[in-house]
Amino acid sequence: MRKFKNKCLRVVSRIKNSAFAQKAALAVVAITVATGNAMAASKGAAGFTKATQEVSSYQTPVSNLMKAIAAVIVLVGAFNVYFKMRAFV
Repeated sequence: MRKFKNKCLRVVSRIKNSAFAQKAALAVVAITVATGNAMAASKGAAGFTKATQEVSSYQTPVSNLMKAIAAVIVLVGAFNVYFKMRAFV
């Protein structure tokens, strides 16, 4: 039994140290990572699509708000110019 155990250990050691085993292990890791990325990408794409639709729904109200803020800034600037010009007259 001891001889059989030693032979098995030597075979396992030889396989572990072989170039084929290292390449096979690397291939298994690469396939695992690629599969995980593919699954994550499919769910991520749906999330990005949903987020894009939600952000697009806010486009008109945000645009109107920005126009209102710009109008207030223009009016404040115009009054500042008017009052400074009044001081010179």
